[in-house]
Amino acid sequence: MSLPRFDYRAPKTVEEAIELRQEFGDDALVMAGGLATMILLRERLVSPRVIVSLSEVPALRRIEANGGLRIGAMVTHSEVAGSTLVAKTAPMLRGACKRVGSPAIRNMGTLGGSICHGDAASDTAPALLALGAEAVIAGPAGDRRLPLNEFFVGMLTTALRGNELLTALYVPQPAAGTETRFIKYTATSAEAFSTVTVAVWIALDDTRTCVDARIGLGSIAPTPLRAAAAENVLRGQKLSREVIAEAAAAAMTCTDPSSGGQGSAGYRREMTGVWVRRLLDDMASR
Repeated sequence: MSLPRFDYRAPKTVEEAIELRQEFGDDALVMAGGLATMILLRERLVSPRVIVSLSEVPALRRIEANGGLRIGAMVTHSEVAGSTLVAKTAPMLRGACKRVGSPAIRNMGTLGGSICHGDAASDTAPALLALGAEAVIAGPAGDRRLPLNEFFVGMLTTALRGNELLTALYVPQPAAGTETRFIKYTATSAEAFSTVTVAVWIALDDTRTCVDARIGLGSIAPTPLRAAAAENVLRGQKLSREVIAEAAAAAMTCTDPSSGGQGSAGYRREMTGVWVRRLLDDMASR
């Protein structure tokens, strides 16, 4: 495998990494775990003057719980899957990370790198969207937070500015009465990209009425997204068979899938409705 020529920098701090981004601008490519970077370089889809690796920035490799869950951008999928803090606060995210590719990919790939790649077929983005996660972003002017449903702006395109870095993902502490469900459905092997991914988060009151709902979808549009129309159907309602059917139909209207090896556009749209209904049925039955 041949790669284009480039310089390699491995800053020790976030501040140094931001300085390199400012110095080289569009000629710099930031690398996390390196999975997507190697593909982009091998296929000559990018030709950076310098690669800025975040592998030597220890501040990006932490998982912390303080009123919520803060996961550093360089934490691997395997580390998320094995974290007791994540298991306690966001078990759905832990389950999603367990479904990422193969063990080798989970050991090398990082949660932040996957999110910054902006792939519509991300296994973890729907779970993070449903959990109400925020992107913690550092730049020359300081830090800012952005709701993850505003982070994905187009195919393989995010809201990161040219001199910014994603430093962490913040997942809020779940309130009492919340339930979650996650499914990565593939039409081929378990390690393949998904045909459709659905993540559901619901807050229920003492009467089992839906107070709030978030539904994250993957592989059914140019970006991972929230099924806002389906969420609106659920709020203020009990999870009856009729309400669930209406929400599943509304979720299908949010999709804009393409055809591919995992199924046709029509099949993906139909399976979105099927899995939203099945996950909600499971919640209702409990």
